[in-house]
Amino acid sequence: MKDNTLNIMHDTKLPNRTSLRLQVVADVICPWCFIGKRSLDLALDQLDALGVDVEIEWLPYQLNPTIPAEGMDRKQFRTMRFGWENSLAMDARAVEAGRRFGAEFNYQLQTRTPNTVAAHALARLARTEGGAALQDQVVDALFTAYFTQGKDIGDHAVLERLAEEAGMQPGALRRSLAAHDEIRALDSEIKSLGLNGVPSYLMDGQLLFSGSQDIQGYVNLLSSAAGRSG
Repeated sequence: MKDNTLNIMHDTKLPNRTSLRLQVVADVICPWCFIGKRSLDLALDQLDALGVDVEIEWLPYQLNPTIPAEGMDRKQFRTMRFGWENSLAMDARAVEAGRRFGAEFNYQLQTRTPNTVAAHALARLARTEGGAALQDQVVDALFTAYFTQGKDIGDHAVLERLAEEAGMQPGALRRSLAAHDEIRALDSEIKSLGLNGVPSYLMDGQLLFSGSQDIQGYVNLLSSAAGRSG
């Protein structure tokens, strides 16, 4: 991956505090990435109390890079890929796991499996225009829209509305179009590193750990990383 993506710069440390910059590789239609975000958000509060500040950058990963730009009927796509009964069982596991951390799934509302390039490009633009906080707001809005509200986050009108509600200036979708090629390139570079599952977590350009964790798992892993960087 290019240095401008993986180079992690540590912020100037406040007295008795440590700052980390964590890169989260995720797809916004990955249920375990949604669960991981909710758990990580709760862990960040505990880490803050321990004197560890964590800045997060979200990096794109496409679970379904060959899906058409307009997406597909969800039942058709999931039946082709997993078998429908197996898909329902997978959904049930995610629903149960998400309850522990406040990740609300309403799969009965979903009708489409989207191509996520446009959503990732919007999140990338949010970081460029508003930093880590705005990117996090947009990523959270994308997860919530897809999993909780059953919205088609491949639909441009949906994405534009989410962007404005998250705090981006009007016209964000148009401004994000130039990033589509960058998203595809980043996705390819990430996969070329051998990352074949999400969520995955990088620090200093290296894989720190993979897989969503419970709250204490994130606290332990990131406080340990903070100790090594101090």
